[in-house]
Amino acid sequence: MFPVPKEKILVIEDENITALEIQTKLESWGYNVVGLAGSGEDAIRIANEKGTDLILADIVLRGDMDGIDAVERISQRFDVPIIYLTAHADGDTFERAKQTKPSGYCIKPFDDTELKYGIEIALLRKDLEFKNHESIEKERMSTVKDFMLSSTPALTSQVKIENTASFLSEFAKFFEGNMKKKFERELKINHASLDNPEYSRKILSEYIAWMAHMLSNLGYRVETGSDDFTVTECLWSPNIKDNKIYCLMCKAMAELILKWTGLGGKIHHSYLLGPNTPRCRFSYQS
Repeated sequence: MFPVPKEKILVIEDENITALEIQTKLESWGYNVVGLAGSGEDAIRIANEKGTDLILADIVLRGDMDGIDAVERISQRFDVPIIYLTAHADGDTFERAKQTKPSGYCIKPFDDTELKYGIEIALLRKDLEFKNHESIEKERMSTVKDFMLSSTPALTSQVKIENTASFLSEFAKFFEGNMKKKFERELKINHASLDNPEYSRKILSEYIAWMAHMLSNLGYRVETGSDDFTVTECLWSPNIKDNKIYCLMCKAMAELILKWTGLGGKIHHSYLLGPNTPRCRFSYQS
């Protein structure tokens, strides 16, 4: 039987011997050390390439960027617990460190038991926060679905062609208010890296997967491709032939979420209506 994978920890420490000692301790406790960073720049690179669930960071590092600066940069993409390990505990440094909202602050030489329990508590708090976020987001998803199932049929039967754009705009605002935070928390897009074709391709794949998962949670049936997804059954398939505003609502969601990625390009929407179940295809065009 394989062991349960442990959380990933990034160690930011410029003293090689100390870094290796910390790595040995962490691995003996069952954690996965994704990297030992001797500088702030190395820490950012490792976090972007391998991800992390928790950061142990010394404050004073070689180079222009200290541990606090590195943590601030990494936190722009990863919402993970931080524990500072440092021999420097002056008031100004402590105040700067507090601004990053760390889960712990251990003065060197630190006690192994103190560090071990500090890590466990930080990860437990993060897990509880995640579960709380999940509960809130499920409620928001339910709110979106309830709106689409109950309010929309009544509204769409009264929406005139000239008022369609206004209705879709209001729907987009409602959808963004309920779903954007969930999207940002789950994808953690590094917008500065979108010029990299390989990274952009990765984000496109994540966008398509996220769209499919979100629509599935709403009750749709979705098929995905490398740069497209197709809705084979939606909440109101029998009614689409009578009012295509239902399809326009799905297109509005797809376009809005694409905008959140920062990828640029556009979503091309095509649908096949008729006696069979409607099929709506959404394909990405750069």
